[in-house]
Amino acid sequence: MQMHGANAENTPHKANTRAEVVTQSAATCPRPTSLPIRLLLVEDETLFAKSLADWLSRNPGFEVVGVAGSGNQGWEFCLANQPDIVLLDVQMDDMDGLTLAQRLRKELPAIRVIIMTGRVAAYVAWRAIQADVHGLLDKVIQPKVLAEAIRLVAAGERFISPAFQEVQSEWLSTPDAFQKVLTNRELEVLMRVTDGQSDQSIAEKLGISAETVAGHRKSMRKKLGMHDDRHLMAYGRQWGIFGL
Repeated sequence: MQMHGANAENTPHKANTRAEVVTQSAATCPRPTSLPIRLLLVEDETLFAKSLADWLSRNPGFEVVGVAGSGNQGWEFCLANQPDIVLLDVQMDDMDGLTLAQRLRKELPAIRVIIMTGRVAAYVAWRAIQADVHGLLDKVIQPKVLAEAIRLVAAGERFISPAFQEVQSEWLSTPDAFQKVLTNRELEVLMRVTDGQSDQSIAEKLGISAETVAGHRKSMRKKLGMHDDRHLMAYGRQWGIFGL
């Protein structure tokens, strides 16, 4: 991939005054520019979803084809209607936006995915990038930047807002950042530890034994040089590893 606005593809950098645009490979087929961009909003905050849908509908070239109030509703709509782009919130009651993004990218790869969230945290950015989303935006982004992001993503590019560039730069440059020292399973456990869940509750959700959960807690404390779960929970909150 070619990156614009950065020195190199994997080099940590400060957030720029404009958002980062990453151009996909030439193998990606751009959509016809004469057609409106068909958008699905997946957002459980009704007032925000309605305001956003109204604003997008007033923009030439955009067509809001649906608004889903949950991850499961969003998935069913995508199966039935195949929108061009899905704008996804992260925190929802049933299927969270990051899980839905991963499922869409795997099973419906023609649909482009933009995460749009108020959770500007390193863990959210990392999960979104792991899911191979096309855009990553914070909810306080300027409307004209949102419109630009949608058009660029529809044209086959990727877009990261300045706020998320900054947190990405932080976890790339920090030696003990979560993704460098903890396994994916440990991160799943840590997210629930940070939420205050018991070993038994975590075990039931992840389909493992409570003893295995306790082992993961011990392993994480050892890797991070921590003596108790209080420090482990503080570490999780520092990186935004909670509430998903």
